[in-house]
Amino acid sequence: MKSVDKKEVISSQSAEFIQQAEPGQFHKMIPDTFIIKMENGAQGYAIRHLNRQDMLLIDTTGKGAEKGIKHLVEEGYKIKGILVTHKEALQNSYASLKQISEDAGGAPIYSHPVNNTDSDFNVKNIIGKNDLFKNFSIQITDFPSKSGETAVIYSDINEGMIFAGNTVEATPYDAEGDEIKRADTGSENKNRGMGETWRTYMKEFRYFFPYKGKPRFNLSEGQQKDLIVKLGSTGEGGSNPNL
Repeated sequence: MKSVDKKEVISSQSAEFIQQAEPGQFHKMIPDTFIIKMENGAQGYAIRHLNRQDMLLIDTTGKGAEKGIKHLVEEGYKIKGILVTHKEALQNSYASLKQISEDAGGAPIYSHPVNNTDSDFNVKNIIGKNDLFKNFSIQITDFPSKSGETAVIYSDINEGMIFAGNTVEATPYDAEGDEIKRADTGSENKNRGMGETWRTYMKEFRYFFPYKGKPRFNLSEGQQKDLIVKLGSTGEGGSNPNL
């Protein structure tokens, strides 16, 4: 089970590393946490259990993920579940959810019940009580988003990791900086609701992983606070909260 770890070069905790990484393969960024680049700028993630055998995948449904998922199974990993955080990741999947599950060795797929429209496959409720998540120190928070709902995922592995789905817009890899701002849902009420949810998001984290764009690594306590304050700002009169 060593092939997943091969890409530990230069600084794996950098946008440059991800930008140069080969699409369609899982690349290790931090201990037991991997990223896979898919089409249209989407990126998915994997968390490996301390037993070095079980894995939990996040948003790995996009076009370009099939090869990487199958490779994990071929290498002997047991994929215990695929968490899909938002509707866009469901709509742009590389195959039916049933096929994706089969590619992952029969792994269950979890999504928000508001987002799931696939009547041919039994999708589990990501915001329900799921004992599996405890094994990966996972907590789910329900957020409003542009279409449907988004399940923001938190794990206290690696001193805290946030998988923010499409609730944020992160700086593209070909642009300067590493800004993360709250996504505009197109609805004043939803924007306010998302801001309020972020404002009360009281968790410690060192890593922040978006669905698209540059992640943030090794955030200090002050940087964590600043980011949550920014994402939670409601602005004035329903204006863009990040201006």
